[in-house]
Amino acid sequence: MQKIIMAAIAVAMLAGCSMVPDYEHPAVEMPAAWSVAEAEGARAADAAWWRNFNDAELDALMTAALAANLDIASALARIEQSQGALRASGASLLPNVSGSGSGASRAIDGGSARESASIGVTASYALDLWGRYRAQADAARSSLDATVFDRDATRLMVQSQVAVSYFNILNAKDRLAIAEESLVAARETYWIAEARYNAGSTSALDIAQQRNNIANIEAGIPPLERDVAANQHALAILLGRAPQGFAVAGSSTAHLALPDIATGQPAALLERRPDIRRAEAQLVAANANIGAARAAFFPSLDISASATRSFATAAPAETATSLAASLLAPIFSGGSLEGNLQSAKGRQAELAANYRKAVLTSFGEVEDALASADANARREVLLTSAATEARRA
Repeated sequence: MQKIIMAAIAVAMLAGCSMVPDYEHPAVEMPAAWSVAEAEGARAADAAWWRNFNDAELDALMTAALAANLDIASALARIEQSQGALRASGASLLPNVSGSGSGASRAIDGGSARESASIGVTASYALDLWGRYRAQADAARSSLDATVFDRDATRLMVQSQVAVSYFNILNAKDRLAIAEESLVAARETYWIAEARYNAGSTSALDIAQQRNNIANIEAGIPPLERDVAANQHALAILLGRAPQGFAVAGSSTAHLALPDIATGQPAALLERRPDIRRAEAQLVAANANIGAARAAFFPSLDISASATRSFATAAPAETATSLAASLLAPIFSGGSLEGNLQSAKGRQAELAANYRKAVLTSFGEVEDALASADANARREVLLTSAATEARRA
């Protein structure tokens, strides 16, 4: 038996190689710079980027969302699941120890009884000859990393949705205030036109046009009120609250600061965006799973040892020990091993494509944001110039 054990250990030492393929970072076309230049004086965004708008209510809404948002709560629960999966997969790298105990009583002639009992302990260990269990643990660890990045991505998404909903509410309230002011002015104009009509200095057509103008302004108010309500409902849900009765106190965007945020270089985006890091962590996990699937083709070696102590009435205690090794090699699996490896490789290829898409999508989103900011800035200049000329006229 000792020769068998020593031979098994020798095999383990010789076979201690990894079946995991070398990880290759997916190639993605990397632009040297953004198409639109950053604004002068732009500063890098920090984790609490919304504070740059200098809005106390927005700060409070963000704090409430980070504490009570249900998407974030789900992401935290997924982290807990991944932590449990990592702990379970790591157990395969450790010995398994169990204890046992039994007792019996048997009646014999003369009315007496013969009692016996035994206690024992058994230890077993599966040698990770080909790195299968290590690969599974590495995959679980990378999956945990992916869920952590998923939580970070979820937080950013929620923060963005809170800010957008809040700004939409303020913008709709601004437009609603303008519509109500326009309605007051239109009614005053109508009254003047009506007085002129009664005096015979204007036509009925002018009166009809003024009434039509009032009707058009009045028709535009309900959609704005609907926008306020819909965005407040969406914001309440983001805060983990019922939409009924929820309302934003702010009434205008006039007080908001408009910061210029630096975008940095495209390459730096790969480290800042948690959705990209999540995609790569998932890819690393899939790469490790290929190694585990490869290792399943090779023999497995288990070593076990046990000791049992037996006691019986009117008999000396006895101790029995055993030491064993078992080598199990797959001969025919009906294609399951090949299928598992094919599935693992396909999953890795899928996630590599997902990673490339995530990177390109992030580049596109930054380009869209920069183009929109640039267009809005130029439009603001033109509108300001038009307003100035209108006042001069």
